[in-house]
Amino acid sequence: MLMSVQQHPAQVSTDADSAAVAAAAAAAAVPEPVPGERKGLGRATPVALVATALPIIGSLSVMALGPLMAYWLRDQGIWGVFIFTIAFAILGALALAPTYTTSIMAGWTFGFALGFPAVVIGTVGGAVMCYVGARRWAAERVHDTFVHHPKWEVIRRALTEETPLKTLWIVFLMRLSPILPFGTTNIMMATCGVPMPIYIFGTILGLIPRLGLIALAAAGAENLDFSKGESWWLLAGGLLATGLAIVIMAMMGKHALDRATRRGSEAAS
Repeated sequence: MLMSVQQHPAQVSTDADSAAVAAAAAAAAVPEPVPGERKGLGRATPVALVATALPIIGSLSVMALGPLMAYWLRDQGIWGVFIFTIAFAILGALALAPTYTTSIMAGWTFGFALGFPAVVIGTVGGAVMCYVGARRWAAERVHDTFVHHPKWEVIRRALTEETPLKTLWIVFLMRLSPILPFGTTNIMMATCGVPMPIYIFGTILGLIPRLGLIALAAAGAENLDFSKGESWWLLAGGLLATGLAIVIMAMMGKHALDRATRRGSEAAS
């Protein structure tokens, strides 16, 4: 026997409305692009190009001019230490100062006792000035890119604003790695909203062991050799730190997107 089931038109309308509301809530779990979304980096493209090019230019310049400057700085005695520190900080503010070759220069030119403090002060001072400049001149462009890529914004907030300890851990790993260009990471962290205290503290914690080991190795060299600080364990440690930073950032980003989706599903139910 065939049985027919009839629904009242009002009930059908109510069910359809509920389904539509649920679908809309689920779609809103992860922010949708705002009108006028642009592909790629948009206004942040010049920032990315500058952040990539300047560290390369600085590294090549130090490699070429470093040996000449090192002998001159050594002849200046204690004044050479001050000149090196100030010049290095200024170059760092412009994202031009590499940490590897300058650590070798400092260790060989002034010895470990003076060279290590000089390179640390110059590095941190340059990083702080670069942070301030990048926030002032480039943060708005980068923020505009995140506005037009809402999923990127969810990940950015998870990495830089959610938990200070996690953010500090990421900064520490980035600074510990000799592979990531120092000037590039300065601009990236400044424009992405890493708080300055975490930025400075993580920079100090991550740089001290790496700069110290390189300067110590160069201090005992007879001639200035930019390969003096190279070693397999330093490279291995840098690769490990870089890999950990990438994995942690990927996990935090995925967790943030999953959480946004879950909240949307809960709101739908």
